[in-house]
Amino acid sequence: MANGAPGTPQNPFTVVPGGGWLSIALQAITTVGLPTVFACVLLWFVLTRIDTALKVIGTQEEDRTKIVAAMQDSLVSALDRQSKLFSDAIDRNIAANRDISYRVEQAFNARPYTKDKGNQ
Repeated sequence: MANGAPGTPQNPFTVVPGGGWLSIALQAITTVGLPTVFACVLLWFVLTRIDTALKVIGTQEEDRTKIVAAMQDSLVSALDRQSKLFSDAIDRNIAANRDISYRVEQAFNARPYTKDKGNQ
Protein backbone atom coordinates (compact mmCIF):
# COMPACT_ATOMS: atom_id res chain seq x y z
CA MET A 1 0.00 0.00 0.00
CA ALA A 2 1.03 3.64 -0.12
CA ASN A 3 2.03 4.28 3.51
CA GLY A 4 3.51 1.03 4.61
CA ALA A 5 4.55 -2.45 3.73
CA PRO A 6 2.47 -4.38 1.28
CA GLY A 7 -0.59 -5.85 2.90
CA THR A 8 -0.59 -3.34 5.76
CA PRO A 9 -4.09 -1.85 6.04
CA GLN A 10 -4.42 1.93 6.11
CA ASN A 11 -6.15 3.71 8.95
CA PRO A 12 -9.81 4.38 8.14
CA PHE A 13 -11.25 7.85 8.56
CA THR A 14 -12.25 8.47 12.12
CA VAL A 15 -14.78 11.18 12.76
CA VAL A 16 -14.34 12.97 16.05
CA PRO A 17 -17.56 14.66 17.16
CA GLY A 18 -17.05 18.43 17.20
CA GLY A 19 -13.81 18.10 15.23
CA GLY A 20 -15.26 19.87 12.20
CA TRP A 21 -14.56 19.50 8.55
CA LEU A 22 -10.94 20.65 8.84
CA SER A 23 -9.86 17.61 10.86
CA ILE A 24 -11.64 15.31 8.37
CA ALA A 25 -9.93 17.10 5.46
CA LEU A 26 -6.52 16.85 7.09
CA GLN A 27 -7.00 13.18 7.86
CA ALA A 28 -8.10 12.55 4.24
CA ILE A 29 -5.06 14.41 2.93
CA THR A 30 -2.66 12.45 5.11
CA THR A 31 -4.34 9.13 4.30
CA VAL A 32 -4.69 9.33 0.48
CA GLY A 33 -2.40 12.22 -0.37
CA LEU A 34 -2.88 15.81 -1.44
CA PRO A 35 -3.03 15.13 -5.21
CA THR A 36 -5.84 12.60 -4.73
CA VAL A 37 -7.85 14.96 -2.52
CA PHE A 38 -7.26 17.81 -4.95
CA ALA A 39 -8.35 15.63 -7.88
CA CYS A 40 -11.49 14.57 -6.01
CA VAL A 41 -12.39 18.20 -5.24
CA LEU A 42 -11.86 19.15 -8.88
CA LEU A 43 -13.92 16.16 -10.01
CA TRP A 44 -16.74 17.12 -7.64
CA PHE A 45 -16.61 20.71 -8.93
CA VAL A 46 -16.69 19.62 -12.58
CA LEU A 47 -19.49 17.12 -12.04
CA THR A 48 -21.67 19.66 -10.26
CA ARG A 49 -21.02 22.13 -13.08
CA ILE A 50 -21.89 19.51 -15.68
CA ASP A 51 -25.06 18.63 -13.79
CA THR A 52 -26.11 22.27 -13.73
CA ALA A 53 -25.24 22.70 -17.40
CA LEU A 54 -27.22 19.59 -18.34
CA LYS A 55 -30.23 20.83 -16.41
CA VAL A 56 -30.05 24.19 -18.23
CA ILE A 57 -29.69 22.44 -21.59
CA GLY A 58 -32.67 20.20 -20.79
CA THR A 59 -34.81 23.19 -19.86
CA GLN A 60 -33.82 25.03 -23.03
CA GLU A 61 -34.59 21.97 -25.15
CA GLU A 62 -38.04 21.69 -23.57
CA ASP A 63 -38.68 25.35 -24.37
CA ARG A 64 -37.47 24.87 -27.95
CA THR A 65 -39.71 21.84 -28.34
CA LYS A 66 -42.73 23.86 -27.20
CA ILE A 67 -41.84 26.68 -29.62
CA VAL A 68 -41.38 24.26 -32.53
CA ALA A 69 -44.70 22.56 -31.74
CA ALA A 70 -46.48 25.93 -31.65
CA MET A 71 -44.84 26.96 -34.93
CA GLN A 72 -45.81 23.65 -36.49
CA ASP A 73 -49.43 24.04 -35.40
CA SER A 74 -49.63 27.59 -36.74
CA LEU A 75 -47.96 26.56 -40.01
CA VAL A 76 -50.34 23.64 -40.50
CA SER A 77 -53.38 25.82 -39.78
CA ALA A 78 -52.10 28.51 -42.18
CA LEU A 79 -51.56 25.89 -44.90
CA ASP A 80 -55.03 24.44 -44.29
CA ARG A 81 -56.54 27.92 -44.53
CA GLN A 82 -54.56 28.65 -47.71
CA SER A 83 -55.63 25.32 -49.23
CA LYS A 84 -59.28 26.08 -48.47
CA LEU A 85 -58.99 29.53 -50.05
CA PHE A 86 -57.24 28.06 -53.11
CA SER A 87 -59.88 25.34 -53.45
CA ASP A 88 -62.67 27.93 -53.21
CA ALA A 89 -60.98 30.11 -55.85
CA ILE A 90 -60.61 27.10 -58.19
CA ASP A 91 -64.29 26.20 -57.68
CA ARG A 92 -65.34 29.79 -58.49
CA ASN A 93 -63.09 29.78 -61.57
CA ILE A 94 -64.58 26.49 -62.78
CA ALA A 95 -68.10 27.84 -62.28
CA ALA A 96 -67.22 31.05 -64.15
CA ASN A 97 -65.68 29.06 -67.04
CA ARG A 98 -68.78 26.86 -67.26
CA ASP A 99 -70.96 29.98 -67.32
CA ILE A 100 -68.83 31.53 -70.08
CA SER A 101 -68.88 28.26 -72.03
CA TYR A 102 -72.67 28.06 -71.72
CA ARG A 103 -73.10 31.67 -72.90
CA VAL A 104 -70.74 31.19 -75.86
CA GLU A 105 -72.55 28.02 -76.82
CA GLN A 106 -75.91 29.79 -76.56
CA ALA A 107 -74.59 32.69 -78.69
CA PHE A 108 -73.36 30.33 -81.43
CA ASN A 109 -76.59 28.35 -81.36
CA ALA A 110 -78.71 31.51 -81.65
CA ARG A 111 -77.08 32.66 -84.93
CA PRO A 112 -77.48 30.62 -88.05
CA TYR A 113 -74.26 29.54 -89.70
CA THR A 114 -73.94 29.78 -93.43
CA LYS A 115 -71.01 28.37 -95.32
CA ASP A 116 -70.75 31.18 -97.85
CA LYS A 117 -71.21 34.20 -95.61
CA GLY A 118 -69.69 32.89 -92.37
CA ASN A 119 -71.20 33.47 -88.99
CA GLN A 120 -73.38 36.62 -88.97
